[in-house]
Amino acid sequence: MSAFSARSGKGAQRPKTSKTNGTNAQNGVRSQSKTKSTTQSEETADTSFDNMDPETLDDLVNELFDKKKKLTVSQKQQRKKLEAYMMAQLEGCSSASDDDDEDDGDDDNDSNSDDNESGSESDATSADDSFSSDDDDDDDSGADDGSDSDGSFDDDSDEDDSQSTEDLTEYTINSENSSVDQSLEEPTPPKRQKAGEKRRSTQEEESEDDNNNKPTAKKLQMGESATNGRIQQRKSMVEPTTTTKPASCPLTRKSLPAGGSVAKSCPLPPKKQKQSAAAKSGPLPPKGEQSSSSGTGAKSCPLPPKEKKSLSGAVAKSCPLPPKNEKPSSSGASCPLPSKASKQIQPRVCQLSDKPKPSSSQSTQKRGKNEAAAEGATDTNGRQEPHRQNSIEEGKRILSWVLNPIKPDEFFNDFWEKNACQVQRNAPTYFSELISFEMIDQMMLKHHLEFTTNIDITSYKDGRRETLNPEGRAMPPTVWGFYGEGCSIRILNPSTYLPGLRTMCSLMQEFFHCLVGANVYLTPPNSQGFAPHFDDIEAFVLQVEGRKRWRLYMPLQPSDVLARESSGNYTPDQLGEPIFDEVLKPGDVLYFPRGTVHQAITEKKHHSLHITLSVYQQQAYANLLEKLMPMVLQSAIKHSVSLRRGLPLHTWQHLGIAHGATKNSSRSHLIKGIQEMVQQHLTPTENQIDAAVDQLAKRYQHEALPPTILPEEKLRTVFGSRSATDAHGKCLCDYELTEDTSIRLLRANILRLVVDESHLRVYYYVDNALEYCKYEANFMEIEPTEAAAVETLMHTYPAYVKISMLPLRKPERRIEVATALWERGLLMTETPFK
Repeated sequence: MSAFSARSGKGAQRPKTSKTNGTNAQNGVRSQSKTKSTTQSEETADTSFDNMDPETLDDLVNELFDKKKKLTVSQKQQRKKLEAYMMAQLEGCSSASDDDDEDDGDDDNDSNSDDNESGSESDATSADDSFSSDDDDDDDSGADDGSDSDGSFDDDSDEDDSQSTEDLTEYTINSENSSVDQSLEEPTPPKRQKAGEKRRSTQEEESEDDNNNKPTAKKLQMGESATNGRIQQRKSMVEPTTTTKPASCPLTRKSLPAGGSVAKSCPLPPKKQKQSAAAKSGPLPPKGEQSSSSGTGAKSCPLPPKEKKSLSGAVAKSCPLPPKNEKPSSSGASCPLPSKASKQIQPRVCQLSDKPKPSSSQSTQKRGKNEAAAEGATDTNGRQEPHRQNSIEEGKRILSWVLNPIKPDEFFNDFWEKNACQVQRNAPTYFSELISFEMIDQMMLKHHLEFTTNIDITSYKDGRRETLNPEGRAMPPTVWGFYGEGCSIRILNPSTYLPGLRTMCSLMQEFFHCLVGANVYLTPPNSQGFAPHFDDIEAFVLQVEGRKRWRLYMPLQPSDVLARESSGNYTPDQLGEPIFDEVLKPGDVLYFPRGTVHQAITEKKHHSLHITLSVYQQQAYANLLEKLMPMVLQSAIKHSVSLRRGLPLHTWQHLGIAHGATKNSSRSHLIKGIQEMVQQHLTPTENQIDAAVDQLAKRYQHEALPPTILPEEKLRTVFGSRSATDAHGKCLCDYELTEDTSIRLLRANILRLVVDESHLRVYYYVDNALEYCKYEANFMEIEPTEAAAVETLMHTYPAYVKISMLPLRKPERRIEVATALWERGLLMTETPFK
């Protein structure tokens, strides 16, 4: 039985309703015929061994009850049915030998009683099944029709069951967001069976099904050939056996081809996520510390080891805009982009401590209850084990390492979207293991990098900016030839090929909830690769090698402040005096907001290699309103007659550019009426704002880098699972989720619950490619009753929660939903399966 219907891309459409035997098959729910009872199926299963001759039956018994042999799932099911058959056989033989008619009559009565009990339990459990929409009777169909008229999703059940069963919160899609057509139901997707999975049709034939219905013990006649020795042998085999837990039923999903007319499906990331020995230890300071540690515990980030020496002389510079006729201070204080309120303040230099006070206590106080509950296990450095860490806090820790000694809170209060900021530190190798000249050379040799796609050759001479890209693959001789002629090299997606840089970006993106992009710039001495311009991103410049002189300028137009789009190239005569003019040295960091005009040039005797991290592109209120207001307008038009009325006939004679200078009562009345109409009908509701934020968050799920799976996480996720085959070629999986399995999301923002096109979908980024938006967005369609389980996992993160705590009605459903998410790589278990 399927919990989710998995689809990828925007082209996936919901199939129409299909009905079988009077019941719906919706979203992977198997249709069942009501003409056959559970007891009838069980009796058929029990009598399936009557046609076997005794010798064949003995061979089957010896094979299935061999303790040294590992049985497949189907063999375990057959063994279970054979046990029931043999027990009934033994009882029949005993009764026949005693020739006790009264006992036979009692057994028949007991059998009838069991039949009645079985039918009662089957009906009650069937009514409680929240997956099925029409499994029981025609009354349910009527109830469904009633719920459809309400335009909300509802869980189908009998009236009697609804009175005795605990109420569950239904997930209703509001009419303001999108109207849902309940008649659109999905047919059962193709079924696949793997080790550990039991299909419903098989379960109905077992000696004991998922609803715990006890089968009727039917007496089987034994011929004269049934010897006492054979009976005793079978009895000894049956008696010591114990009931096993039903195996979980993994999600049956529909896979889409990667290159068809439909939207592309993202493949799962490669299972081999081993990191090099050189990248296994991270330089990032543990929570609450800025200095590196040398503990033996597992590291959360494969970044270069940090300098053991303290950062003596680390200086964070900040000052407002100086008068144009005043030169920068000789003390070397940087002059960042000023805020509007600080133009008249005297320049200042902020000296920060090399060793900031530990902030672990402060961060602990700010953590939520869920994170505090998950702090049981720590490594030798006092940090949480990687599989218990909060990915948002880990991203913040990476930012702290980049800005050290500036604290993130201070940075966001004083500089973010306001002023430029330079951090000077006497640590030339601070970023050296992220990228180097040698890494670039090896990257071009080991990987197929294309000009224009992956690498740009640029130059800026005599006020003219040029791109000199040849065609084809970028090989070292060609690239270094351009470099020797004074051209700059820009690598557009280095995180695709450099694990350390990719890990840093993938962790920071969880903190910023947006793609953290990285470009690498290699510039020869006395050279400049780009004309003055501004970008639409918040920029962090990490100087890795050499030296580079940076000059920043105020935005030329007020509308360029916090610009939403990048500018073209400026000429030198368009620029005024720089507000910042400093040289970055290895280990230094420069931040400046979007809209800041900048240019950079190397010194005569120094080349330059730096990384530019770009964050928060198209994350403004304007982007939210672009999603929100069309929703509000469409909803207002639908519900307001006044917005659908025709314009007054004299509108055309009083409004328009030609009538702008005209002042009369008719014009004033028309303008006032339109303004009041906007105020009255175009105020968004909370539900509309939530829906708009979800639509904006979908972009992150599409653009984000796939997560870097650490070894401790690999053991607890599908990426560490290994399947095998038995002697008959049947697949055996090495995992099985139960009610007692504790699970949590792989990352805080690994998925997003979105109402999209009248469907409820879970968008996720774990299957994204390393290249930017190479595939269509990945999503899974779920039933509204399953949304509560996804919300529970989101709200309890980073704590683990048992599957039994998921707010779904049946245990089988809870296991199916958890298994489906785990198999997609979205969950990890608290304890490894191996």
